[in-house]
Amino acid sequence: MTNMFLDEAKINIKSGNGGNGIVTFFNLKGGRRKIPSGGNGGKGGDVIIEATRDLSTLYVFKKKIHFKAENGKNGEPNNRNGKDGKDLIIKVPVGTIIKDVKENIIVDLGSPGDEIVIAEGGIGGKGNSSFVSSNRRFPAFAEIGEIMEDFWINLELRLVADVALVGFPNSGKSTIISRISAARPKIADYPFTTLTPNLGVVTVDDENFVVTDVPGLIKDAHKGMGLGDKFLRHITRSMILAVVLDGQRIIDERQDIIETFNILREEIRLYNIDVCKKDYVVLINKIDLVADSDKLNKIKKVLENKSGKSVFLTSAITGQGLDKLIWDLYKKVARYREELQKDKDIELKKQERVKVYSLDKRNLEMEKIKIEKNNNEYIVKNKKLERLVAMTDLENEEALDYLKYRLKKMGIADRLKKMGVSEGSTVIIGSLVFSLIE
Repeated sequence: MTNMFLDEAKINIKSGNGGNGIVTFFNLKGGRRKIPSGGNGGKGGDVIIEATRDLSTLYVFKKKIHFKAENGKNGEPNNRNGKDGKDLIIKVPVGTIIKDVKENIIVDLGSPGDEIVIAEGGIGGKGNSSFVSSNRRFPAFAEIGEIMEDFWINLELRLVADVALVGFPNSGKSTIISRISAARPKIADYPFTTLTPNLGVVTVDDENFVVTDVPGLIKDAHKGMGLGDKFLRHITRSMILAVVLDGQRIIDERQDIIETFNILREEIRLYNIDVCKKDYVVLINKIDLVADSDKLNKIKKVLENKSGKSVFLTSAITGQGLDKLIWDLYKKVARYREELQKDKDIELKKQERVKVYSLDKRNLEMEKIKIEKNNNEYIVKNKKLERLVAMTDLENEEALDYLKYRLKKMGIADRLKKMGVSEGSTVIIGSLVFSLIE
């Protein structure tokens, strides 16, 4: 059977291009006067990523990896603007972190409805009617719509659960979650049965909380050993940890249950110190297999003294100790939720919409001009200037003259000279090549 769970994906994003402005004229009666009437192009569609509880895996991105928003429509005659392109909304599970290709975190979509405009659509080009002035009564040029570039982003899912069950393989975590919730994970008596995290909803009276069963950890899991740190990430959002120990180790002299506890706590600490500081409880599971109750209670006291936490004796097979465990976890989760409610700053921060992220496409500041020298040519790097050139029809002489006028008005020649570009040098801005002269 195909594994439908996927917690990592890489997808390609492209917002819509802006529509082109057009050149048209409205001829008055007699045909002697004409009025520029070319409409503007529409804006390209944005790409929006939104978190939803309707999904629990990134599996949908296994086959579909390219996502493109609709382009804006071209302008029309009689000053009619082209329609804007439709936005593309990509749904991801709650708990999805978006990273750039360098693994820098862009945003954490941790709550239902959280969204981000990951790529803004291109600006529509202006039609010739927009360029009418006292000196330019009949412009015969229009702008090209902004062409947008595609880029890659990484998606990483971290499950959102109130309680995370962590422990060595075959410690009984899957059986526990199947007994305390409606989850039905695959269960068998051998290590690494659980290859994906499981989520279960535990109901107490009219309230509930979510428990996740994280695949078994082993020594050096924080380095990626075994199923490794790919699953450790799923405990980062949990309020409470439940460290599950295999009671069968008590009757196996070769395996020390206290040592197991120490290894688990150390692996969590080495992976993430903040996770290690979370509140937790300890479970000694499979106590139905332990006949020596004195030895069991002695180990329980040792663990209580060592951890300073509650230690529960449970049997996922018989159900012994599970009711008490559920009630304790419920009270801890309830207290944690109350603390969040009291802290208004945290609550407001939780409700804030994330800022628009568009790979600096809209950060078009003139102050940030960079120059790269290539032999005798100077290449100007500036988003605003590059976009201005890209939206100009360089094959149209009138449009080219207007571009020169814009660059002169912006004082680009003087700025380049102050930056060390000598007069007569070849300057390149995007696809525009010219000589720097007065």
